[in-house]
Amino acid sequence: MTKSDIEKVSDVFEGISAGDVSLATRYIDHKRFVQHNPYAADGVEGLTRFIAQSPRDQLQLTMLRAIQDGCYVVTQAKGQRSGRNIFFDIFRFEDGLIVEHWAFSTEAVPPNESGHTQIDGPTEAKLSADTEKNKSVIREYYHTVHIAGDHSKIPHYVAADQVRHEPGVRDGLAPFLRDLKEITKNRTIDEIKFLFGQGDFVFIAAKGTHEGSPCVYIDLYRVENEKIVEHWGFPEAIPPQEEWRNNNGML
Repeated sequence: MTKSDIEKVSDVFEGISAGDVSLATRYIDHKRFVQHNPYAADGVEGLTRFIAQSPRDQLQLTMLRAIQDGCYVVTQAKGQRSGRNIFFDIFRFEDGLIVEHWAFSTEAVPPNESGHTQIDGPTEAKLSADTEKNKSVIREYYHTVHIAGDHSKIPHYVAADQVRHEPGVRDGLAPFLRDLKEITKNRTIDEIKFLFGQGDFVFIAAKGTHEGSPCVYIDLYRVENEKIVEHWGFPEAIPPQEEWRNNNGML
């Protein structure tokens, strides 16, 4: 039976975790693969070296959530990689093989004030939900609130009992309004680079700054009745270019 693209990505993670280069690269196009993870060199050769040079206990990945939107698969995983514990990855497929990969990560921390971790909550997208409508809601929300900075419109997009998985926060609309007012003093979000969805899950990767330094903002939303009811995500600093292992850009 032919494997789905999500199943192929799962095999990539299994191969990386086991140190099995053959499995890790089985569904990667060896001629066209472009690597955007700044901590790995380009191409299949770079991924192979990355696996070979990483101790097994420092390269373990378990996929938690996965959505597919056209030729793109987005995953959230936990484990160990480059000293981080929580991961979002984007894979682009052509002709049944992975031809491009982006990677984002952060460290695991204790549960937040509402008892939620960075990874708990629903893991399967509700495929009966209207994907395109939910993507439209999140696109409008993100442009209005995070790029244009119009916080007065937040109640129009965010449920009063929104569940939040960010560290150190509480559930609900009122705490979100308070936190966002404080957070935006030191950040900008300039443009959406990727927006993908499947069912009630919508993923965004955006570029901006944090305290004046380049930053990537990663967000996964769950939407019900045209409102955000749950959120996972984190910002990640873009490392200085002299630290990149490839020249393809992080985002």
